[in-house]
Amino acid sequence: MDFFDLLSTGKQMSTQDHLDIADIRDNLVVLTNGKVSCVIETSAINFDLLDSMEQDARIGAFSAFLNSIKFPIQIVIKTQKTDISKYMKLLDNYKSRIVSEKIINQVSMYQEFINNLTLTTQVLDKRFFLVIPSQTLEIIETSWVRRVLGQPKRILNISQIIKKAKDELEPKRDQVIKNLGNAGISSKQLNNDELIKLFYSIYEPDKMGIEILNIDTSDIKTGIAGNLK
Repeated sequence: MDFFDLLSTGKQMSTQDHLDIADIRDNLVVLTNGKVSCVIETSAINFDLLDSMEQDARIGAFSAFLNSIKFPIQIVIKTQKTDISKYMKLLDNYKSRIVSEKIINQVSMYQEFINNLTLTTQVLDKRFFLVIPSQTLEIIETSWVRRVLGQPKRILNISQIIKKAKDELEPKRDQVIKNLGNAGISSKQLNNDELIKLFYSIYEPDKMGIEILNIDTSDIKTGIAGNLK
């Protein structure tokens, strides 16, 4: 927000007026300073469950990944409270389809364990992201005359910026995803909807509410407790 925007009297300020994000388009984040960022979400590895040789191998693979990167990246870890009610309901539905008393008892014991755990410990969901920024690109903004006349400040050449950014970021994205895969870490680029939800949960956590844990049905059959930490 600059001097010319303040001349627009009566304008109510919103959260968006203070963000560094100008737009989210074509699965990319356009910043107000002319940079464009690609956001990649990665899987996680439970390092403590690996034996010493596997741990050393993972460390070596991740070191090789970092050494292969010749451009700036940012690694972000997002932690938030999680509501496990959906997961518990999924377990109840699974029990209703099982005839084996032994398996039903095992699932019930597991549910009791989860309930006791959540009474004493906050259940947290961790998500891992890798951000690749572009070089700063030249932006064309709304002229100060138009801003005095009431038009909002915005970038006018976003389409051209994104086109140039794609030429720079797509090869970097492909390299990062490939090299992460070599290290045993799966990853994907976030799309527009996923980016909007991510930033909304960051800037408006109270309105977003507690995140519902997303559990695949196959996780129950394998005894995996989803993303519980």
